[in-house]
Amino acid sequence: MIGIDTNVLLRFLLADDAQQFEAVKNFVSARSLEDPAFVSLFVVAETSWVLKRRYGFTNTSIATALRRLLPAEQFLFEDEDFLDSLFEDEQASVNNLSDCLVAHMARRAGCLTTFTFDKRAASRVPGMELLV
Repeated sequence: MIGIDTNVLLRFLLADDAQQFEAVKNFVSARSLEDPAFVSLFVVAETSWVLKRRYGFTNTSIATALRRLLPAEQFLFEDEDFLDSLFEDEQASVNNLSDCLVAHMARRAGCLTTFTFDKRAASRVPGMELLV
């Protein structure tokens, strides 16, 4: 198994650099169920953030793009069941996906809550609280 960085996943999704897209396309086509590309939750969170902030994607379009990759045997996503339920949940269209992932990773590590200064995240994302 081989891990991939955010920029590799972004080039694959966006195909916005012909040379890098060709390289990642060849890399992904060489992956298999026996030798997948590992995509960490951190990479998913960072990809979501970049797609939203830099490229103006909506939460729904980000969830749709990433959800299409979940069943592909070339990829192995960390905590795939959680991602599948997150992308299916209507809250994914309302909440920032990266905030949901931050809260989930903290819960999974045993945290009781995740403090944030983001009022919107604190009011909408389960497991997040406003630090005042």
